[in-house]
Formats: sequence, structure tokens, C-alpha cells
Amino acid sequence: MSLFLNHFTFNSTDKQDGSGLSRIGATGIFTGLIMGTLAVQIYRLSVKKGWSIKMPNSVPKGVADSFTSLIPGFLIAFVVLIICNTDIFNLLYVPFSFVSGLVDTWWGILIIAFLIHFLWFFGIHGATIIGSFVGSFATANMVANVAGDFHAYAGEFNTAFITIGGSGATLGAVLYMAFMAKSRQMRELGKVAVVPGIFNINEPLLFGLPIVYNINLVVPFVLAPMASAMVGYFAIATHFVPKITAQQPWPTPVGLSGFIATQSWQGALVSVLSAVVAAAIWFPFIHGYDLKLAKKEAEGATEA
Repeated sequence: MSLFLNHFTFNSTDKQDGSGLSRIGATGIFTGLIMGTLAVQIYRLSVKKGWSIKMPNSVPKGVADSFTSLIPGFLIAFVVLIICNTDIFNLLYVPFSFVSGLVDTWWGILIIAFLIHFLWFFGIHGATIIGSFVGSFATANMVANVAGDFHAYAGEFNTAFITIGGSGATLGAVLYMAFMAKSRQMRELGKVAVVPGIFNINEPLLFGLPIVYNINLVVPFVLAPMASAMVGYFAIATHFVPKITAQQPWPTPVGLSGFIATQSWQGALVSVLSAVVAAAIWFPFIHGYDLKLAKKEAEGATEA
């Protein structure tokens, strides 16, 4: 059965939509979950209904168990091959791959930014999952830009103009926490998270503040990167900023990332402007949450 599942989960073709090593990345997690659930449920149903080969008691248990798995294994093969008649990976790829066609339009970039942070809010690494679909297109667009074409969304557009400070564009939020917060919890966390935040690493905020599953912060977490994305997109689309022709490392700090990506001072300026816009969106929410935590701390100190 395991050989069968491996065949349908990792069987490689020459197509880009799910070939080779892409099947063991974040996208393949969904395939593994679905196939694992499907196999267990079919096996459970087979055993419950008695659809198995019964061996005499004289047959060693290990041999008997192997025969018991034959019919469930055949049923799994039948479901996948005959009923589904497709590669499960590519079947699951369809509802996600539509994102790839959205790059290079303002509304498409908004959808990409939304999906990344919508998934992140539930603790799923949205950047990895959505990036597995759009990343190759962004790289191809950058190569095309070098060759003379024009694509606004290319290379590391996300880290240059969207996810400044990490997913959610939290650089402004972490600076507030480190230097302006009134609650002890937020202030101490901000001191720890500010340096990683400068380099676009914000897991301390995502899971320490937390932002994940925190309804108080979901609006700025989703809205701020969408707004900063529009700043970057229209700056390039209107040719105020040159097109992206170089790919900077994703931990490159704000300003420098835009400068390297576009090889221009305008890119650095718009990168900083994107961070400022995101910070302005974050401020009322992070400030309100700070006051809420400070009030709880004061009440706790009074009771003690």
C-alpha cells in the first residue's frame, strides 16, 4: 500500500505543475493529508465490512496481516485510478494554481497578499504555500525584465515592498512595541523581536504576541501588506520606480531591499514609504491592543 501511495503522491512528470521536488514541498503537504485520510478511511471501511482475506490460524501473523491488506490496497488503487483517474497531486493543485495567473495585475497582487496572510492567521505558512505557485513566475518575470520586457511583479517584490518586517508588514508594529508600548508584555516582547524584525523575521510576534488566531490584530495583519503592495505596484507600474531586475536576499532590511531589487534610489524610497503606510495602518490597532494589555496588567497587580 505504501508503494502505491508513493507512486501517486510523488510520481514525477516533466510538467511544472507538480513535478519532481515540488511534491515534497509545502504544496505536497495537502496531498499527503488527503491521501493519508483517504487510505485510512478505506482501510477502516474494509476491515469493518470484513472485506479481507482470512488466513488459517496456522499461518504466521506477519504473513496473515500482509494478505489482510491486499483488498484494502486494491480498493485504494481502484478509487484513485478508476474513479479519480488522475494524479492526486495535480488534482489538488488545481484550486491553488489559479494564483499563478494573477501575477502582474494590481488586483492579482492584492489577492496574493490576502491569501498569504489569511493562511498565516490560522498558523499556516502562507508565504511558503502561495510562494510555491507564484515564485517561479516572479523569477521568470525578473529574467524577462532583464531581457527588456516589463513586469511589475518580479523577483523578491514581496520582501521589497510588501512583507517589510515579516509577514503582515509588522516593522512599524514591532518598533512601537519596543519603544512606545505601555504594557510590560508587549514592551519586553518588542525588545526581543525588534532586531529580527529589521531583517524580516517576525515569528516572535506571530506566535508570541500572538498574531495567529488573535482577532484583535487580524485587520491590520491582512490590510497593511495589501496597502503596501499597492504602493509598490503602482510605483513600478507608473515607472516612478524602475522595474525589478535583481533578486535580493529576503532578509534584506527595508530601503536596501528596494534599492537592490530595482537598482535605484527610487526603489529604496518606495520601500520605506511602503513600510510607513503599513505602520500607519498598524498603529491604531497595536496601540489599542497595548492599552488593553496594560489595563489587564494593572488589574492583576491591584488584585495581587
